[in-house]
Amino acid sequence: MHFEMTPDQVELQRMVRDFALSEIAPAQEQMDRDHDFPAELWRKWSDLGMAGIMIPQEYGGSGIDSLSYVIAMEEVATVSQTFALIWQVHVLVANMYAGLGTAAQKERWLPVFARGEKLAAFGLTEPGAGSDAGGVRTRAARDGNDAWVINGNKIFISNAGTPISDGLVVMAATGDRPNGKRAISSFIVEAGTPGFKLGQSFSKMAWHGMDNRELVFEDCRIPAENLLGQEGRGLSQALGGLNLGRIVFGILGVAMIRACLEESLAYAKGRHQFGQPLSSFQLTQAKLADMATHAETVRRFVHYVAWLHAQGRECHTEAAMAKLIGTRLSTQAALDAYQIHGGYGFMHEYKVNRLHRESKILEIGEGTNEIQQLLIARGLGC
Repeated sequence: MHFEMTPDQVELQRMVRDFALSEIAPAQEQMDRDHDFPAELWRKWSDLGMAGIMIPQEYGGSGIDSLSYVIAMEEVATVSQTFALIWQVHVLVANMYAGLGTAAQKERWLPVFARGEKLAAFGLTEPGAGSDAGGVRTRAARDGNDAWVINGNKIFISNAGTPISDGLVVMAATGDRPNGKRAISSFIVEAGTPGFKLGQSFSKMAWHGMDNRELVFEDCRIPAENLLGQEGRGLSQALGGLNLGRIVFGILGVAMIRACLEESLAYAKGRHQFGQPLSSFQLTQAKLADMATHAETVRRFVHYVAWLHAQGRECHTEAAMAKLIGTRLSTQAALDAYQIHGGYGFMHEYKVNRLHRESKILEIGEGTNEIQQLLIARGLGC
């Protein structure tokens, strides 16, 4: 087995790390202050070709594989989980277009996504349908042969309300199956479509700078050709896209652990108690050792799962494992980092305060960890 990155991956990692430290880090501080979408940072990021990192080259993208994407994601997320997630949602939706879209849909949307001119969003979650994705109540009904009419509400939808948000993919029920479950389909809803309204945004404890809001559909009429993929197959299509998302959440966990380790190690070496640096005390050393071990272990596993994905191999169970272990251990790392910092961890001026606020939501987003456990159990034949 080969564990070395390719020269291209090493160069990508170096480039992203340099950009993250010079551009994303100060923008993260600004986002924490004003809570605004980092439009200028997104433009610079797109100019590097990163908005279209996995979009095929024929549509203006970079055509990079899943593993290279995950390597780059770690460097971004170590500096800013917020910007990493803005990017992650955009890439996830662009991949849906690339995998499911018609020739016309790809020609219309992939080039503008690749250039970063438009920011992609995915509307699945509803007030009564989170982990129960099959419980979607938003409905789309045919209006003759040339249109669909959508009615319903979505909630906590990322990237949907920025000045450049467009090409929203929304999930809606289009009928009922013989077993009584809803048939779910995917639709493209353009910004400014009559009947499509942006609802309330939310005051969050973290991820400031990432737009998360309610979406409202009231007799929203879209052309029939805005169906994305097969009618009635939207849920399985969405879950296929979420597979890569779960791998990414695994590396977001690694990045969180790494950031906690970097901050805690520096603090522990510089902070003295009882005439000694905190790093000399064994209880502190144990926490730091756990962070280092967990980051390295989970990174290796997530890289393996990303490689499986890049090879087109079945990896649903492994993706759930990556998400479960990465986010669970990152929550523990954030708690330990907070403990090492003591009272200073309570202060907004210290980075670990933000890391602590960001950590728990990783166990909930992209499918709760309880759902990941059920998926893993299903893979075991339970």
